[in-house]
Amino acid sequence: MIIIQAVVNWLIYVMASVLVLFTLLLLALHMTNSIKSKRIQAMREQLMCLISGEAAARRLKDKLYEIIRQEGGCVRSISEIPGIRSLRGLLVISETADELKSSDLSVLRREIGGEWYSKYLCQQFGFGRVDSVILVIKLVGTLGLNQYVPDIVQQIYAHRTNAHMQNIGLLSLCLLGAETALISICRDSSIASVLSFRTLEELFTVYQGDREDLCRKLVNTAADQYIRRTCVKAIGENNYLSLADTVLPLLSSSQLNMQIDAARTLGQLAYLPAYPSILAMAQSKEWELRAIVATALASFGVDKNADTLIDLLCDRAWWVRYRAAESLILSSDVDEIVRKIEARNDRYALEMIHFALNKQALRNRKVVA
Repeated sequence: MIIIQAVVNWLIYVMASVLVLFTLLLLALHMTNSIKSKRIQAMREQLMCLISGEAAARRLKDKLYEIIRQEGGCVRSISEIPGIRSLRGLLVISETADELKSSDLSVLRREIGGEWYSKYLCQQFGFGRVDSVILVIKLVGTLGLNQYVPDIVQQIYAHRTNAHMQNIGLLSLCLLGAETALISICRDSSIASVLSFRTLEELFTVYQGDREDLCRKLVNTAADQYIRRTCVKAIGENNYLSLADTVLPLLSSSQLNMQIDAARTLGQLAYLPAYPSILAMAQSKEWELRAIVATALASFGVDKNADTLIDLLCDRAWWVRYRAAESLILSSDVDEIVRKIEARNDRYALEMIHFALNKQALRNRKVVA
C-alpha cells in the first residue's frame, strides 16, 4: 500500500507540473497573438493611410483629439504624431480648431505655439506654397498666436493681388485684434483692396479689438473707399454717436454710395446737425438716396416730417414708396396720415400704405401668438 500511495503521489505531481506548463504555454501564446494583433492592426492602419487620404486625415485627427482631451491613448505631444507637419496636417489641425470650444482650444494653442511645431510654421512662412501659407495664416488667427502678426503682414504685401490671401490675412489680423497692422495696411495706397464691400463688412464684425477706435482712425484715412464705407456703416449699426461728426462731411461726397451710407448712418444715430442735409436729399435725382432718406427721416420724427414722407410715398420708384410707407405707419396718428394720402388721389401711394399697415398687423398677430 505504501508503494501504491507513493506512485499515486508521483503521478499527481507529474500531472500538476504538466498542467502548470500548459497554462504557462497558453499565456505565452495569448500574449504573442495579442502583440501580433496590435502589430497587424498598426500595419493595416498604415496601409489604409497610404491608400486613402481620408483615412490618413482621420488618423491624424484621432491622434490630435487624444492630446486635446487627454484620453487614454499613447500620444502625449503633437511631436509624437507622424505626418502632422505636412499640408494634410495643417488641414486637419485647422479643421479641428474650427470644431473646438474655447476651453479645448487652449491645449491646441499650446501645442501649435510650442517650439517643435513653430519651426514648421516659420518654414512655411519662408518657403511654403501660397495655399499652405494661407492655411497657416488662418490657423494662426483661429488660435490667437499674436507672435506671427509680422509674418501675416509680410505675406499680405508679398501677395497683394491675391484675393484669398488678402481675405484670410485681414481676417486673421481682425481675430488677433492687431489694430496697428490693420491700420497700416488699410492706409497703404499701394495695397488695393480686392475684396467686396460685403466681405469687408464681415471682417469688421469679427474684429477683437476696440472697433469704435478702429473706425475713428480709418473712416477718413483708409486708402480704399470700400473700407471707409465699411467704417461708416459700422458707426451707424453700432451706435457710435461720438463719431457722428466724422461722418457728417461725407453727406457731400462725390460718391453716391458714400452719400447713401452716410445718410443711413446719421439717420440711425438721429444726429440733429445732419437733419437739414438729409431733408434736402429728399429732392435728389437718385432714387437710391431718396429711399434712404425715407427711412432716415423717421429717426428725426415721423409727425415732424409727415408731409415730406407723403411726398416720398408718391414717388415714382417702388422702393422709395415702400420705405416711406414703413416710416409713416410709425406716426402717432396713422388715420390722419391715411386721410392725407387719400387726398393726394395717388392709387399707388394708397396701396403701399395699406400694404405696410397689413404687414404691421400680421407682424403684431405673430408676436401675440
